[in-house]
Amino acid sequence: MIDLEKNFENVQLEEDRGFDIRFVTMQHNSPCHWHREMEILYILNGHATVNMDGERYEVNPLEAIVVDYTKAHGVLYALPQTMGICIHVSRSLLNRYLLNQELVSFHCIRKHLTEETKEAYSRICETLKEITLLYMNQKKTYLLRNTSLMLNLLAELVEYFSTPVTPVTTYTRLTNIERLEQVCDYVEHHYQEEIALQDAADELGLNREYFCRFFKQNMGIPFVKYVNQVRINHIYQDLLHTEDSIQEIMERHGFFNQKLFYRMFKEHYGCTPREVRNLAKNNPYV
Repeated sequence: MIDLEKNFENVQLEEDRGFDIRFVTMQHNSPCHWHREMEILYILNGHATVNMDGERYEVNPLEAIVVDYTKAHGVLYALPQTMGICIHVSRSLLNRYLLNQELVSFHCIRKHLTEETKEAYSRICETLKEITLLYMNQKKTYLLRNTSLMLNLLAELVEYFSTPVTPVTTYTRLTNIERLEQVCDYVEHHYQEEIALQDAADELGLNREYFCRFFKQNMGIPFVKYVNQVRINHIYQDLLHTEDSIQEIMERHGFFNQKLFYRMFKEHYGCTPREVRNLAKNNPYV
C-alpha cells in the first residue's frame, strides 16, 4: 500500500515476499519523491517521463527504467492513455540472497545502455512482460511463478546494472533522506500557503544558503520548484476528479499568480489545464 498523499512514498511490502506490483496510469503522476525501496517501471502502452538526477528519461511501450533505493525522482504518465506496472523491491529481499556481499546501487536506463548491457536489458523487459501477464491472470501458482521471475530479474540487475557502494555512502544517503522527509512533510502540510525559503530552512535548523544547496543536491531540483510541483500535482488530481472551476482549484492549492500557473502547468504536462480535463473525460484509465 502506497500513501499517495505524501511526496515520499511509504511503501509497505509483505516482509516474506519483499516486492509489490501495481498498475499505474495518468492519475498516478507524482512530483519529485523517493522511497526506501527500489522501483522498476515498465510501460505497457502510452508514454512516461521520469525526471531524475536533473535529466528527463523517456520510457516508451515495452521499455523499463530502474530507480535506485532512496533516489529522488518524479514521474509523468502521458495523456490520454498510458498504463504500466510499477514494482517496488525491498533491500531486505536482495540481502536475503546476497549474503555477505557488498552493498550495491543500481543504474538501468535505456538511454545509458552499452554493448555489454543491451542483451541483459532486453531480457529484463521480456521478464517484465511475463510478470505483467501473470499479474493480470492470477492463478493458484501466481506467487510461485512471479517470485521466480522476480529473482531472475534481480539477478540480471545485480550482474549487469549494479555497482558497489560503501556502508558510509549508504548511511549518508539515508540520513539525508530522513532530513528531507521532515521538510517535505512540512511542504505537504503548508503548500496551500506562502512558503518562505527561510521557513523551510528553519525546519532543519540550517541557514538559507546551505539549505538551498542541500535540497537541490539531494532532490535534483530547487526547493521553490519542488513546492510548485507539489501544488501542480494536487491541481492535476482535482482537474481529473472534480468539476470545480480551474480558478477555484488553482487558488485552493496555493497558486494565485494565474500567468505563472498556466506557464508552469504547460511546461510540466505539455498541455493546458482545460486540455487535461477534456482528455480525461470518459477515459477508462482515470
